[in-house]
Amino acid sequence: MILITALALFFPARGIFIVFYTLAVIYWGAGRLLKYALERVEVTRSAQRTRLFPGDVGEISLTFRNSTWIPLAWLSGYEHLPVALESGRAKRWVISLGPLASASAGYSITGSQRGVYTVGPLDISAGEPLGLYQFSRTLKTAHDIVVYPRIYPLRELGLPSRLPYGNIPTQQPIFPDPARITGVRGYQAGDSRQSIHWKLSARTGQLQVKLFQHTVAADTVLFLNLNEADYPVQDLYTASELAVETAASLANYLVRAGESVGLISNAGLVREHAAEASVAEDGERDQGAVEQPASWGPSTRLMPRKGTAQLMQILEALAAAECRPGVDFPQLLANEARNLAWGTTILVVTPIDSPELINNAASLLPLGYQVLVFVVGRKVVHPQLLYRSSQENLQLFRVVRRTGGELEIS
Repeated sequence: MILITALALFFPARGIFIVFYTLAVIYWGAGRLLKYALERVEVTRSAQRTRLFPGDVGEISLTFRNSTWIPLAWLSGYEHLPVALESGRAKRWVISLGPLASASAGYSITGSQRGVYTVGPLDISAGEPLGLYQFSRTLKTAHDIVVYPRIYPLRELGLPSRLPYGNIPTQQPIFPDPARITGVRGYQAGDSRQSIHWKLSARTGQLQVKLFQHTVAADTVLFLNLNEADYPVQDLYTASELAVETAASLANYLVRAGESVGLISNAGLVREHAAEASVAEDGERDQGAVEQPASWGPSTRLMPRKGTAQLMQILEALAAAECRPGVDFPQLLANEARNLAWGTTILVVTPIDSPELINNAASLLPLGYQVLVFVVGRKVVHPQLLYRSSQENLQLFRVVRRTGGELEIS
């Protein structure tokens, strides 16, 4: 319009022609410019993955950048969500982008059901003020939403207060644990300087030496059975979710107690599309602990470690776990357990305590392992193993869900 007005000052023309030429340029040129600008809109996400616990609310933020001098009067975004999140409702927003400008938009999402979900691709539309043109475009951008399993405090699980896990006292003074002081005594020639209790020595005026408890550091490994063949069809979803929540609650308690915990499972794993796209772009693979499943081995193998980072890796693996046809679990237990360190406590979470499973667990006891079996199914095949003393190396517990949703282990 500015160009035509300038031409009218130098070339005599009637006003009707100026209006006609102006409308013609707008009609034929505006659409081309709008489409050109829309094709060059860049979209970036603040993060590739959002992590939530059940009931938590997270924010997903996107930034739109107009890399041209052509303004976009309005730009709308449209993104579908999985049915398990927000009942599959789409998220919409509208923004305005000036020349070479950027704007942010976002939406909130509630973690309602455990799992790994991918939102995307993103549909965007743009138009001009007169409403003559509107164009749409689909952007291949994805975002993973990880909803961790629900965690229950150990006291709600009903476990005995003294579980046979962790550091086991031994009569052989080979492994003194500096974190466990049993007393003090007077200094003797040959005592290490690191064992001197300096504060007490200063207070008494005589050198005092700390006495440490001698222990063997034992690991704890969770074995989770999510082989679909072991679950009854009518209880497939509820029982498998119960198994995952039980494993997550046990892992949380043990890590918080400072123990070294691992996870081995035959579960099927949900693929994370946004993470895979990042790996393809960077040419690198994250050093994750979830391994590629083998036809004879576990789909998840997290070796025992301590700390919150280990707990989050376990919870992320459990979030992606699904009940599918998998490796035979009793054989998996027998094969994998023999590769663990002596004295390891094995916590087995399974829908059924089959005779084969119990026999394989019993065969591990002479090798120095301790086995606790948590049955999440309706029926216990070996009731004689229930309510055994905590000193027994093979124990069995039954896990049920109360009316209010809490877990109960007896």
